[in-house]
Amino acid sequence: MKSINVTVSNRGYIVLPASLRKEMNIKTGTKILLHREENKIILQPVTSFTQKLTGLTARSFGNSPDEIKEYIDEERKER
Repeated sequence: MKSINVTVSNRGYIVLPASLRKEMNIKTGTKILLHREENKIILQPVTSFTQKLTGLTARSFGNSPDEIKEYIDEERKER
């Protein structure tokens, strides 16, 4: 794995380079799991349930995570 150098801001922010975000399919709103292993910090993207459901249902309930979420919300209202 290629190392990438980033800087921590005075507020503790880091910016993930665009090339890494694209390669790892990290988009606005993507949840990131952060954990520590000795002297390392591991960042791992967490796929949302609706994103997983989008692939599993093969467009049965919608074509995007947003459409799936809308479908689930409507079903919840009916119950």
